[in-house]
Amino acid sequence: MLRIARFMLVLVAIGSSSCGNSEAPGPPTSAPVTPTTPTPVPVPTTYALSGTVKEAWIDTGLPGATVTIASGPTSGSTVTNEQGRYTLPNLLPGVYRLTFSKGAPYGSIAYGPVSVLADAEFTGALSLSGGFPVTAANLQGYWIAQGPYANEPGRILLIQNGTKLEGWYQDRRDYSTSMSGTYTGREVFLEVGTSGLTIEGRVEDERCIRALIKNEALGGNFPVWISRGGSCPR
Repeated sequence: MLRIARFMLVLVAIGSSSCGNSEAPGPPTSAPVTPTTPTPVPVPTTYALSGTVKEAWIDTGLPGATVTIASGPTSGSTVTNEQGRYTLPNLLPGVYRLTFSKGAPYGSIAYGPVSVLADAEFTGALSLSGGFPVTAANLQGYWIAQGPYANEPGRILLIQNGTKLEGWYQDRRDYSTSMSGTYTGREVFLEVGTSGLTIEGRVEDERCIRALIKNEALGGNFPVWISRGGSCPR
């Protein structure tokens, strides 16, 4: 019995020693996570559409005209500068249709299709709308000056606001510029830009003005007929 008791004590001691040296299992070890770099979103290629809005009769840049994208992959609108130039930037490639417009007495006109597959250029023209009356009291419209004048023919655009006149003048050689003036009774006075060239005339009827172009650089006064929509009697 004594031997059995001693054997049991040895077993108990061995079991106690084994329990004291054991360690509890830890959490499972995970593999390190490598951070991923997001794939960059490609930036779409865009282009610019530029050009000039011209006055149809005078063939010069028309300031203050609105250029609007009527249809196309990108929308947009802008206004022409003093030279009639415009730029529509950041356009996606594709086919566009444009509208050129300006307030009265101008109207609007549609253009297109215009392909924008690289930086592109497009030029168009605007004309006066036809709603104004053609009378001796209303000089608004397109005129042409002819006569014994070295630079004739001269093209004249008149826009009338009461007795005030403004517009554009272009002749065969020297001038293509804005002008302003007055209309009192039947007497017309026009000053062409800062050139020193002036036009003084008398309205004969709704289609004819008898006038003098004063151009000191060419030697003085030159008689001309200024007609609208036909010829003046000589």
